[in-house]
Amino acid sequence: MVSRATVAATRAAKGLPALPEAQVAVLHTLRDSPALTPAELAQRLDLARPTVSNLLRDLDAAGYLVRQPSEIDRRSITVTITEQAREVQDAFQRGRVEVVTGAWAALTDSDRAALIDATPALRRLADVLHSSTYPSAREARP
Repeated sequence: MVSRATVAATRAAKGLPALPEAQVAVLHTLRDSPALTPAELAQRLDLARPTVSNLLRDLDAAGYLVRQPSEIDRRSITVTITEQAREVQDAFQRGRVEVVTGAWAALTDSDRAALIDATPALRRLADVLHSSTYPSAREARP
């Protein structure tokens, strides 16, 4: 909830494009690991290859990636992000910092203290949710 609100506030404040979360995930993955094939990208994102093909088509049309013949297998392509995509990602990062800093300043001292106190428990919750072994509701502690 907070993450989506942060993205929406950043887009609105900075006039940034409204990219679907899946496209953002593709761009982040390609920034961290440039020159992936669509199959490699699908595997890393745990998405079906047709889904990745559609995402790449849309990102290509928006000018956010480049397709090139693979240096390893000329029958395949690799995709990399463009400088334009990097600029949009960087603008989002800068805008997010500004938006969150402003929102933090708008909170009361007691709200900020409550969030600081809750941070360790929220990190543990995120760790449990990100693990593939979290307990079912019946197995969870009371």
